[in-house]
Amino acid sequence: MSKPVKPEPAYYLASRCPSCGAAKSRPSATAYVYCDFCGSLADYDFRKACEQPRSMPGPVYEKLSAKLKPQCEKALLANDREKYLELQTELFDAYVEACPNAVPVRVGDAIFRLAFVAHSAGCCTVIAFDDEYKKISEAMTQATAALQWTQHEGATRVSHKSFKAMLDTVVAAQERTYSDELYSQYAPHPDGAGADLLKRIGYSGFVQGWLPYLHEATTKLLLETTGLKQEYLTVETNASALLNCGFCKNTVPVFAGAKQCVCEQCGHKLEVEQGIRCDGCGSHLAVDKNSRDFPCPQCRRKIERVGLQWPGVFSL
Repeated sequence: MSKPVKPEPAYYLASRCPSCGAAKSRPSATAYVYCDFCGSLADYDFRKACEQPRSMPGPVYEKLSAKLKPQCEKALLANDREKYLELQTELFDAYVEACPNAVPVRVGDAIFRLAFVAHSAGCCTVIAFDDEYKKISEAMTQATAALQWTQHEGATRVSHKSFKAMLDTVVAAQERTYSDELYSQYAPHPDGAGADLLKRIGYSGFVQGWLPYLHEATTKLLLETTGLKQEYLTVETNASALLNCGFCKNTVPVFAGAKQCVCEQCGHKLEVEQGIRCDGCGSHLAVDKNSRDFPCPQCRRKIERVGLQWPGVFSL
């Protein structure tokens, strides 16, 4: 069996996990960043979401969005939440297919995907029918249209005053979206993410998208207002061990002290405190803690849990 190849150094968004405090130690496969030590949802990488702009969101999604827009507007006017939710569910299901870089890698799991679509569609439906959010949204549209742009040393920049006016509406929208009153109405997020984390992730994407267009004083205002400071770094992945994902053969770097991580190829959350050695081909594997049995991705030999214990378990 050939040894897994150690990943090459790469650029990634350096972010700290709000659950365990660990720093991100390997590139993220999609814009949703998962912790390499506890497997929790940790951040949103706006640059990753925009990595393939020409292919996003895609003709199928665009066509469906245009088709459903009149129906969505009709449902809003009729105060028909059930119909609006149905349309948003259809639209977000198409979005998952059209924008793979902008959704969690875990949507490869069918159960996770259904829950993610339900949460996203539910969120959009609740705020669409909320009178307070409607007023904030209108103010945001007006503030965005009123943005003033200048050229500074060959670069396009937005004026401080006009950006501040828009930022105020963005903050109001985030606070309303993740208020206790509205958040309690959403379908649960499949990663177990609470309102504070999702609000932080929303701010993270906004900050990363606007930083290239801001003057220094405006940048300071933005970071102070949102409480975020993200930087892209170049580092070498210094894993203490390498395992193969028990579902897709992907090489999974395991860092000292890590308990769970998400496979960045198939999206399964894996237990990595210990490895499992296939007694058929000798592959070193990591598996989901909820699995009862699975075929080895290398040799297809069936591996079954005996009670609480897997065969061939070894410490890393």
